[in-house]
Amino acid sequence: MVSDTYTIVVYSVQVDPALLRFIAQQLQRIFNAKVLLAGQLPLGDVLEHFDEEREQIRADELLERLKGKLGVLPHQRAVVIVEGDGYVEGLNFVFGVAAEGWGGIVFTRRLYPEFYGDMPNETLLRVRLLKEVLHELGHSYGLAHCTNNCVMRFSNSIFDVDSKNAFYCPRCIRGLNILAPGLLRV
Repeated sequence: MVSDTYTIVVYSVQVDPALLRFIAQQLQRIFNAKVLLAGQLPLGDVLEHFDEEREQIRADELLERLKGKLGVLPHQRAVVIVEGDGYVEGLNFVFGVAAEGWGGIVFTRRLYPEFYGDMPNETLLRVRLLKEVLHELGHSYGLAHCTNNCVMRFSNSIFDVDSKNAFYCPRCIRGLNILAPGLLRV
């Protein structure tokens, strides 16, 4: 039975609907929450924060804009999946960003195997995206980066994403159970 307490709303910008459905299904499997696919956000929301010189999206600025535009209630979280490449000052790129109590944004560009010259691999793309969505949701519920081989471990490269587990470690599960009682199905 799905909890009436928690809601995760999934938004997207130019993302394949099949990929979004996969993420929504996985979130429903993992979390005791109502998961809603809210549809595509206007591309203009992203383009306003596009750095033409770097050909990347200023992730922190987009996060602030979307926090203002997509308000959430205390037990709601927003997940925005953007077909693009994000960065924050001081880093060459980020896979995602989050705001505690609101939700997070995940950028897909560097999750595609093709970005690294490899053959397309839908399964690998889906696993990578799920890991980053779970990571940003973890931050939105108050989890910090973890040193265990856990979805909350910081990823500095795609190799880090690929090598970490696709779920929370026991310590992070305990943390989520304290921060958001009843959220996890495990």
